[in-house]
Order: sequence, then C-alpha cells, then structure tokens
Amino acid sequence: MTDILCFSTTDWDEIWGSRQQIMARLAAAGHRVIFVERQVGPEHLLRDPDLRIRKLSAWRWPALRPLNKNLWLWRPPLLPPGRYYSMALNRLGQSLLAARLRPVLNELAFEQPLLWLYPPHSAPLIGQFSERLVVYHCIERFAGGQHGHKRKVMQAQEDDLLYGSDRVFVHTEELRRLYQPIARHTITLVPSAADVAHFQSTNVVHPVISALPRPRLGVSGTIDARVDVSLLYNLAYTHPDWHLILIGQVRPGRINLAPLKILPNVHFLGHRSFADLPVMLNGMDALLIPYLYNELTECISPIKLYEYLAVGKPIISVDLPGVRPLRDWVSLAKDQTGFIQAVQDALAEDDEGQRYTARRKFALEHTWEARIKRMWDVVVAALAEEHYAAP
Repeated sequence: MTDILCFSTTDWDEIWGSRQQIMARLAAAGHRVIFVERQVGPEHLLRDPDLRIRKLSAWRWPALRPLNKNLWLWRPPLLPPGRYYSMALNRLGQSLLAARLRPVLNELAFEQPLLWLYPPHSAPLIGQFSERLVVYHCIERFAGGQHGHKRKVMQAQEDDLLYGSDRVFVHTEELRRLYQPIARHTITLVPSAADVAHFQSTNVVHPVISALPRPRLGVSGTIDARVDVSLLYNLAYTHPDWHLILIGQVRPGRINLAPLKILPNVHFLGHRSFADLPVMLNGMDALLIPYLYNELTECISPIKLYEYLAVGKPIISVDLPGVRPLRDWVSLAKDQTGFIQAVQDALAEDDEGQRYTARRKFALEHTWEARIKRMWDVVVAALAEEHYAAP
C-alpha cells in the first residue's frame, strides 16, 4: 500500500468533488492519506465572510484530524497574501506550508509518499517531502477568466507544475490539448464521474423539495461566476409557473444574484450535505447545467452532469465541450431560446419512462471506482518505471 499526501483546493466538508471522492476511496482501499485542506490568505478571509467564520472557528482546534484509520485531514495555517501575484511570495508561502507539514508526516511515519496535487501553484512543494512520485490532477483551467499580471503569474506557476509533475490527469480533452506541450509525460484524460450507488440508493424526495410546486427545475453545485444569471432569470421570468431551485454554496463577490432573488419562483436552498443530494434531486422534474460559455467553462467536466445521470431525470445543458461526449443523454442548447425550449421538451417527458431507466443504467459506466482504477493503473506503472530507473 502507498502513503498519499494530497493537497486539495477545497476543505473536506465543502461541496464534494473529485478530491474527496478519490481520496476517500483510496483510503478505503488501504492506502494511507493525508488530505491537506484549502490554503487561504488574509485576502480570502476579507472577501468571503462565510469562509472567514469557518476558518477562524476551525483554527481553534488541532490542525490534524483523523477521519478513519487511513485518512487524516490537515488544516493549513493562514498563509502570506498575494500568491497569485508573485512567484516569490508563492514560494515563501509554500515553503512555510511544507515546514509546518513535515513534522506531521514524521508523526504519522509517512515516508516517501505519493504527492497528489490539485492547486496550480504547488510546484514549489515538489521535492519537499522526499516523495516517490508527483501527480498533478488538473480539474479546470485555473487561469481562465483572469487578466493582466495575475494571469501571467498563474500561468507560469501552472507551467512549472505541469513540467515538474511525473504524471498529469485532466478532466477534458481541451485541457489535454492545452497542457500536453508543457508536460514531460503523456497526459491522461479522466473525466468527472458520480457516486452512482449513492445517487441511486433511494427514491425518497426531501420534504423541503416536495413542499415546492411543480414543475421543479434543479441546479446543484457551487453558485459562482460560471453560472449564467441572465439565462436563469429569463427562464424563470418568462415561465412563472416553473420553479427554479438552486442547491449549493454561493461564492460572494463573484456573482450578482439580485435579479433572481426578486422572483417568487426562484428558491435558494443553500449548501446541503452530500448525503442529502439524492433526496433533493429526486424531486426535480428536470436538471440544469446553466453555465456561461467562456475559457473557464470550456475546459470543465461538470461532476453534476454524471450525478444528474445517476438520478435519471432529464438534463439540459449549455453546449460545453466537456458535455458534448454525452450528447445522446443530454439536451444541449446553443442559446437562451434553445435552452428554454429544451426545458419545455423535457417537462413533456414521462419522468419514470424508458429514458429515465436508460439514463440511470448509462450512469453505471461513469463511476468513481472506474475512474480511479484508470488513474491508479497509471500511477502503478509510473512507480514501476521510477523503481527500475533508480540507480
């Protein structure tokens, strides 16, 4: 079994994504995992009141927290500001982070771990832990939507990480094409997936959902600058009998939701636990992926797409490259008019008919277990190469 040191871009208890799904399963398989939670500086605390409250409360407790016999969470201290504006400041912050973390590895007897990285600015961590192998799991184009000096610094940081990593996984073909010229080794494409067993474990509908009128249109996941507020406003405004239900944490300062909040048929339910998501989504008549199309979203593989498939309800999405491979199972729309028409068509579907059953069956081909097997096969082969290449 392998010891894994994973640096995440989210806390463990935030919206569950690939980071938690993969590390939880690797720990369950017998590998020991230290999951390093989201790194924050003063600027993040000032910008996000919810994050500030959560972090200030969490820092009162020990940084290391065991979840089970193979999985530990480690909460980083407050780091210097400006990591995306200065290569030197980032190197300083990552050096401080490594210095605080090394005693934890010694305490748990982690020797020569597999270094599994998500933050794009992580290159300075390479070589800090006597790691056997470095994996960069790139889940989006982090510099997408950024401008000026910050964009240049973020791109330079990620280029260093792409070149310094022994293996790179990406979620979309667009990311693979973009980053392959920089990486030293062949990049492996691994799209998002779903915890299909979890989302198909019950047909119960949450009472909060059942209390709302039908038809119900659901959106789950983080509500941030990727979401097309204009699209959702026009959908809800022009069809006051449709009820739009948004489930997920809102990233403050990154999206203006005021137009939606004035509409009586738009409902914000806030962040819900991963355990609650199946019973929330079961009550929807259709499920939406209402993203803007830009250089950030053109490189994402939405996890919600696979979770929606597992639930079996009709899915309507804007026409994103990361969704197109599943076009036989999703209604793709190139503009707002087409999106709203696709919703109308979906609402006419028999919600327990053949398409419902077929979507749920198709989702079984896109489990986290299958994705992780593919990734781990690549890791094992790379470890073998490193072993035979050693002097």
